[in-house]
Amino acid sequence: MNTVKFRLSGDCLMLQNGQTANPRNKFAKRLKELNKDKKRKGADVDAILDKMADVEVESCLYWNDRLGLHMPAENIRAAFIDGAKLSRGGANVKRYCFVMGPAKLKYDGPQDIAGIVADKNFHYEAIVKVGMVKVPKSRAIVHDWSCEIEIGLMPGDVIDEKDVIKYMTDAGMYCGIGASRTYGFGRFTAVAADAKGKYPKAKLAAAAK
Repeated sequence: MNTVKFRLSGDCLMLQNGQTANPRNKFAKRLKELNKDKKRKGADVDAILDKMADVEVESCLYWNDRLGLHMPAENIRAAFIDGAKLSRGGANVKRYCFVMGPAKLKYDGPQDIAGIVADKNFHYEAIVKVGMVKVPKSRAIVHDWSCEIEIGLMPGDVIDEKDVIKYMTDAGMYCGIGASRTYGFGRFTAVAADAKGKYPKAKLAAAAK
């Protein structure tokens, strides 16, 4: 089995875990409680809205104790497939390629959940329509991020390393990763490692500009 290693880097990565869609989720329950508190007579609405924003941001994070903040393999795969579809390679990627695990996100700033939630640089607030009502919603956003990923190729001559590099490059340039991609969030530069697993310094420098 062949593999292709990439370093992805970009700005404005929007995270939206989606776990609050489950009414049994702890964050969904907490938001429901805060919504009730907000409607009580004499409630400090501004303070409650701040608490709701913190809960929403925390719920958006992809986090585990081993990697900390990370990008799940299925999100990377979705971006890769989107890039491949631009060259009609989506079906082949689905059949013959796979992402080897989640990717730890590297970024400047707090490396713990509490620190991230407390830092407003990781908050992105937008007005969204829920039913017939427009309400403020907060999402997690990461600036100046990078991660390393590895794409595995099944044996055969249907898809090769050049195809993989093109598809991932196009994914970063035209599709993006994470949430709100249609609004331009999550675009990235993909730099492929050489045969020795090293990243060409010139390409890394160009990606950093």
